[in-house]
Amino acid sequence: MKKTLCLFVVLSVLSATLWAKGKRDAGSSPDETLGSSAGSTLSGKKVIVADANSTHHLNLYVAYEKGLFQKRGLEVDIQQTSSGVAAVAAGEADVVFNCPTGVITPIAKGQNIIIIGQVKVPCTSVLVVPVDSPYKTPSDLNGQQIAGLSTTCCAVIIIRDTLRSQYNTEFDLATLAPGAAIAALDAGQVKGAILEEPFVALALLKKDANGNPIYKTIFNGESDADGDGKIDPNLAGVNPPCRTINANTNFIATRLNDAKAFIDAIAEADQIILANPVASDIVDIAQKYVSVDRQAIINSNPKLGFTTHLETEQLKGYADALVRQGTIDQNPGDALFAPEFKGITW
Repeated sequence: MKKTLCLFVVLSVLSATLWAKGKRDAGSSPDETLGSSAGSTLSGKKVIVADANSTHHLNLYVAYEKGLFQKRGLEVDIQQTSSGVAAVAAGEADVVFNCPTGVITPIAKGQNIIIIGQVKVPCTSVLVVPVDSPYKTPSDLNGQQIAGLSTTCCAVIIIRDTLRSQYNTEFDLATLAPGAAIAALDAGQVKGAILEEPFVALALLKKDANGNPIYKTIFNGESDADGDGKIDPNLAGVNPPCRTINANTNFIATRLNDAKAFIDAIAEADQIILANPVASDIVDIAQKYVSVDRQAIINSNPKLGFTTHLETEQLKGYADALVRQGTIDQNPGDALFAPEFKGITW
């Protein structure tokens, strides 16, 4: 009886030990769920984020300032640069938040960068014009000089393609950064500007000597340019995706759990922002990183639909547009997106 009892105890202890070891081994698998990717499975190395200040990256700043990375055992270093995509492709940084068209091109050219998550949907860029603008229909924009960030800006691509395909209309693009575009509008050097938030809010806050608005938006799904009582369609389409979270391919290959923990923290930050995008602490964080009028931030934050879920078909549509304009030779298709995040962000 004693030998039988001793054998039972030994087998029980051995079974428990093997079960615990199996749980630890399963926990270290790169295929584990997103929420369990933090802890002892992380590399212990810093995640370097190459960032160009923008309220569109507010979820990054909220995750950092509210300790959501630290909560997951992740150390994040946000480094300010205007060449973040190049830094990530070269392996000098791990992650960058960027307009997807600026990332699709290096991916198509075989560089070491890949899309791992969405930042926000929709693109908030709209056409801003003076309140006394004569434009009643999209066709009225034909031949007009309109300011925009670049020929590869998502909003510029969408609006130009819509005007070409549906209205046989082409405007003359004046390549200007948002601040310079507003200055050009003020000086009457351009007839309109394709602006994103919070610069749209900044423009709409401008008043004349009598306190009346100087600018308005048109053809954005919220306006009635021709006064017929009907809302005009949005030239940018319905909920076009905006910026994406992008990573160095070697970072994903060698530090997948770090990348998953990073996305997990961003997803938590998204929920905090969406619960109250104009909460004083959220606006305070935005102002800490971005030099923009507080009221413009308050007016624009509710429009920033933060999400990590990738709108893959529409993003591949951007790639088609880049092919049409000759920027890239071929659409990479699903190769734009990290397969390690399939089932997580796409």
